[in-house]
Amino acid sequence: MASREEYIDKLEKQLREWNTQIDELQKRINQESQDLKANLDKRMEELKEKRSNLQSKLDKIKDSGDEVFEEIKADSEKLWKDVKKGFSEIREIVNE
Repeated sequence: MASREEYIDKLEKQLREWNTQIDELQKRINQESQDLKANLDKRMEELKEKRSNLQSKLDKIKDSGDEVFEEIKADSEKLWKDVKKGFSEIREIVNE
């Protein structure tokens, strides 16, 4: 099991990477047809919201003690999976 600090580092690194990927995907989305772009824009907003929620969880983890860390970590893991799934879905659509 990862320590609190290791988990924070892992989450910070992933969030930075996702920020870059969001920027790249947004550029590609802007080149799509209007109907497809509208669908992708909606999905992108949902993805950004989940990413923001994950950033909030990270901030809480940083400010919490070890006893609260495990509790917040479970929520963070679910959000992490949701964000990864969102990226996969958008990439599939853009790459079609």
